[in-house]
Amino acid sequence: MIIRCFLFYRKVKARPKVPIPLRQNRSSSIVQKRPVRPILPAPYNTGGTLIQIFTVPADKGKFHDKSPLAAAPQDKLSGLKPSTLKQLGQPVPPTTANQNSAGKRQLVSSLKDGGLNILSVVPLEPRTVSSFDLGLSTARGRGRCRNPACDYMYKNRHKPAKCPKCDCELTQKKSKAKKSETLLDPYKPLTPGQIEIQRQNTVQLLRTSLQIPESDSDLQETLSLIEELNDLKVILLERGNGEDGTDTKTLLESGWPQMYESAATHCGLCNYPLFKGGKRTIAESEDCWLLTDKLLQAVTLHVKVCLNPQCLALHSFTDLHPGLFNVGNRLLVSINLFLKIRNSLKQGQSPSQAAATALDHNPNHTIHNLCLEDSSQIQELLLSGYWAFESLTVRDYNDMICGVCGVAPKIEIAQRDTSNVLELKSVEFTWPTFLAPDEVLVDDFWLTMESEAIEQAAFPADIPITRVDASIIAPFIPPLMRNLTVINTEKDKPPSQTEQPSGDPSVLVRLIHDGLLRLDKIEDHNEDELRGILERCGISVSPGCTKKELLASLINFYTRVYSGLPSAAQPSSHLTAGKLSKVCPHKVVSSSKYLVRGETARDHVDLLLSSRFWPPVYVCDCAHEVALCTDLQYPTMATQMWGRNQGSFCDPFEKPECVSCEELQEQTYHTDLSLALESQQTHPITKSSSCWTVHPPPGANQKPPPAEHHSMALCRQLEPDIHAVSEAVTAKVEENATAEKDKPNLILFNNPAYYYLHNRLVDYLSSKDIVSQQITHVLKACQPGEVVIRDSLYRLGVAQINTKEEVKGMEGQTEEEGSETHEGCSG
Repeated sequence: MIIRCFLFYRKVKARPKVPIPLRQNRSSSIVQKRPVRPILPAPYNTGGTLIQIFTVPADKGKFHDKSPLAAAPQDKLSGLKPSTLKQLGQPVPPTTANQNSAGKRQLVSSLKDGGLNILSVVPLEPRTVSSFDLGLSTARGRGRCRNPACDYMYKNRHKPAKCPKCDCELTQKKSKAKKSETLLDPYKPLTPGQIEIQRQNTVQLLRTSLQIPESDSDLQETLSLIEELNDLKVILLERGNGEDGTDTKTLLESGWPQMYESAATHCGLCNYPLFKGGKRTIAESEDCWLLTDKLLQAVTLHVKVCLNPQCLALHSFTDLHPGLFNVGNRLLVSINLFLKIRNSLKQGQSPSQAAATALDHNPNHTIHNLCLEDSSQIQELLLSGYWAFESLTVRDYNDMICGVCGVAPKIEIAQRDTSNVLELKSVEFTWPTFLAPDEVLVDDFWLTMESEAIEQAAFPADIPITRVDASIIAPFIPPLMRNLTVINTEKDKPPSQTEQPSGDPSVLVRLIHDGLLRLDKIEDHNEDELRGILERCGISVSPGCTKKELLASLINFYTRVYSGLPSAAQPSSHLTAGKLSKVCPHKVVSSSKYLVRGETARDHVDLLLSSRFWPPVYVCDCAHEVALCTDLQYPTMATQMWGRNQGSFCDPFEKPECVSCEELQEQTYHTDLSLALESQQTHPITKSSSCWTVHPPPGANQKPPPAEHHSMALCRQLEPDIHAVSEAVTAKVEENATAEKDKPNLILFNNPAYYYLHNRLVDYLSSKDIVSQQITHVLKACQPGEVVIRDSLYRLGVAQINTKEEVKGMEGQTEEEGSETHEGCSG
């Protein structure tokens, strides 16, 4: 878990000032101090309405208002339901659903002497609910749910306590019980314990009440409204004392509201009443910026606080309908900026570059008029809000699974990414001092990272030191590709990695396989046997060494191989080691592990064991080291996969020769995989437990290496895959080489939550783009009556749906055959 550690004996760094919107009566150089109490924007069923008044000359105000809202009669019975009006003998008015939608953005006017005051009403709620619709009788002896969005109806004699559809309380027992309970005094400051309760419950409220769709098409209505409000010009005028009106001042020219608040009256977590206060209360109004891709203006936010002492959740404006995302009541951001940042990250830009790109595309943007300090603080708030926005976005990470390989790729390629790392200046990784389990809780880890990002956006603050338990860091694996047990053994790495030890680890493993080295009875070996084992392993031994010294040398050599030999260059002392990933030949990421210390062969083994299926062919530049680590860590499993060959195609102590692996033969598509899925050791594609670790083929500009036992060229069945594997490996090697040469463009993070969320997001976005192209390719090949499906291994396929007439006309078709036929998607 992430722990905030404050060093009390050190001088705490002063918090930077946050830019506050400037009003017309303030100097442009004034910057308000940081609010004492951070405010979170976390409303529940939020909404609101903008009311703007501006004045125009009287001669231009003479027009006939044809608004249907103005022409409607003010009948006292207009709020009743049509069935109730029929019972009372009153005429039933036409439905107002279309009228409301047509008149959403119309102006309501009223004439006054000397001019016309225009009342601009811009609803921020997409749905209008009558205030009379609170459970009145819909028919004799019947009632309906109090929730306006629910259509559940019940009989009065069988009225339930809770609505079975939406769980809304239909009785008043709960509210009566609250009257006797003590409510919070909103005029007293919160204690440190209450502040922590408020932070936790506010984050929980935000997670439960705000769920953002991932697809841009689902946000299209909101994005259109953002464009309308950006282009809408509503002028707010202030008339002076002069009779001729020459001293009239223009105060604003914008279509965006000037005031925002949550429409909720009761807490979304505990249903307690909310308090909306003024100055010197726990719910003061806040001045903040409103930032879109075209403007930056000052607005006011009203905050509401739950009066339950056990909750205290903050409720502020977070309604997504107008397209605004609240960042700690300091910045309201239009979500189209977040979508632009997402696209920039997909193209390989750093988060700071992506934020700058989203704002710099418009040279006339108001933010360019601010000083450097204020604009940088707004950019920090923008990025903080972006990571909270992504954490609240609903995603199915199974959508990134390759449509050709599915959850069981036949070939997987190891890739390391050192282009974005975590700085250790303000982050301290701790390691358990006791015997901790290897298993990590994947969902809990990512939930912690998301909650941390949401909390930092809800309560913007500088965290002086962040301590992270490195033993809980979990890899990112799509749920359907994840093993039942996910492990991370990085806690067992030695603190400082050195170069490869002297000696031949292959001989050590072969001696263990032959029974010449008995690990359980290693002390039973005499001095001559120990000396002979060390000499066979290529370890120099002085003639005068005692048995104890020989035993120590052998144990040290075995421990180095058992723990995993170094497989990459060691990182700098102030940086993490980057990311280790597995991709299929179609460049779709199947899993990623985030390294703190230097990469070893055991990191590869951890990632392979955490996957649902160990791939039959694993391509990496440390194939021999990975196989040796597996032989010592999991000898039984290694024997099933490659016997005594140490991951290679043939005996490593014999001359390499070409082999034929029938398991790797390209097979026809089939959907009956029930037998293969029963055993985890048996791969569902090859129907075998045989596996190999191989070296990547040479690049286009490299000479072929001498024949060796882990070469892909030794297997005839892998010849068709050499080109695709070589292309994937070469692209990643060139990317890392460019990042190594261009150090200024190295993406550095100082926030662990943002670092892990960024890597997960980039893997997901890049992989899903490839999968989307695969789906498009399959759709183009579909004939009428065919649909694209995912089979039991989550591969793309085409299903032909037969009509009832066609099914009846098929002779000899059994019920077991069904009415669908499937065709697979080949790579």
